[in-house]
Amino acid sequence: MKKVILFLLALSLVHEIHAQNDSIAMSQMKELGVYYLRNDTLVQITPIIMENIKAAGNPFSVKTSMVYEGEISEHILSNTPTFYIFIPQKYKSRINVKQFRMVTLTSKNGKRKLNTGSVSMFGARTGAKTKTMEIANLNEECYKIYAEEVMPAGHYGIFYNYGGGVPLKLYDFDIIE
Repeated sequence: MKKVILFLLALSLVHEIHAQNDSIAMSQMKELGVYYLRNDTLVQITPIIMENIKAAGNPFSVKTSMVYEGEISEHILSNTPTFYIFIPQKYKSRINVKQFRMVTLTSKNGKRKLNTGSVSMFGARTGAKTKTMEIANLNEECYKIYAEEVMPAGHYGIFYNYGGGVPLKLYDFDIIE
């Protein structure tokens, strides 16, 4: 019986912490964008812009990728990150929170890259491979998005899918073990 009571108490505490974090985020978001909490302070992620497009291949296939400056992000997060997206009412007719996507980047030689397509004699694929994120509606302008599972260490980004699966602006972050 003690274990059940302790479990329920712990579950209640976790729920209260999440509700408090959501309340802090909703009170501090003022501009369109992607945010996360760091020590009860809301941090807005400034999107990074693509530096160039790279194509590599052989006679049988070609892969394209977008290249971004820097080997790591300035946003280092835990392996269970939670993000908040603020979409002001004036943008609601053009922006749908369900079109935000998460992608994995690779890092090499001081740059990060995102694979965005491939063509071979077997077919073609365009757009970045995305990961599923859960979405919770906090109010009519604020949303919480988070990964369903613990994320492995790596380089990631969130983007708004208005370019056919190709991010024009990428809200980058890294997970370090």
